[in-house]
Amino acid sequence: MLYKPFKTAQDFEGLIHLGETSESIHWDYKQSFNPKKAEDLAIDLAAFANTFGGTLLIGVAEKSDGAKKVASGFVPGINVEEIRKTVHTHISEIISPKIDVQVVPIEVSGNLVVAINVEPSINLVGVCLDRDRRQYSFPYRTEYGNQFMIYEEVEKRMVDNKTRAMYLKLKKNLPSGGRVTLYPFPIRNYRTQWFFEWVDGFDNEIKLVANGFRSIVVPISFIEEVWQGHNGVCLKMNTRLYCSPNFIDFENSEKMAIYEANLENAIEAQRFFSKARNKTK
Repeated sequence: MLYKPFKTAQDFEGLIHLGETSESIHWDYKQSFNPKKAEDLAIDLAAFANTFGGTLLIGVAEKSDGAKKVASGFVPGINVEEIRKTVHTHISEIISPKIDVQVVPIEVSGNLVVAINVEPSINLVGVCLDRDRRQYSFPYRTEYGNQFMIYEEVEKRMVDNKTRAMYLKLKKNLPSGGRVTLYPFPIRNYRTQWFFEWVDGFDNEIKLVANGFRSIVVPISFIEEVWQGHNGVCLKMNTRLYCSPNFIDFENSEKMAIYEANLENAIEAQRFFSKARNKTK
């Protein structure tokens, strides 16, 4: 599910049902706020930023339901200004790089809930948990709470940052897919309409469909830029597609090489027979 910030009571009531809704990869419950434990809050916010965005819902009580925690009610006495001050001062100081955070008070059935909305970050976000500011930890979010990246995961994430940036841009511009324009224009692309589709279960591949029936799976790393053009969303790719009546493939693919060889043979054969017919006249 695509992350959507909590901004109104309708946002809350549409997703959170007391006694039923468990914590997820996109939201977490906190029944109280303790400014003396700002490091714990920083870990929660950085974890959302390092995953796909999320919301910390302060003022929502929880109870255990098996392996997960379920929203069970509301807790009074939440101080919005204290939360806002802590988020924008102390927490901001121990998170690096800076992340996009919004503190939004929401009244739900007469109860105050403070939503701390965190947008997903292109960059890897760390939390400094020692006073000397020398050691950072890198949390991420799962369905069961926060985990910390090991060295190999940190290294891989830093290498994959460009792909993540394209993924987040695609999610913003094409949350459920749609029509796109490709640059550079595909080879022999005559009146072809291109459509974008997400590949279920994968966040590093997308599907491009031509005229609604021929398709190809494309790694997101092949996309250089995403933007809103005059006629819709545009994708700039670092490789060119070939579009024939029978298949779609990359310009330098093995299938393309075979196709071009067969095409050249067909052209040579046509020239041979054409010369043969001219000699018999």
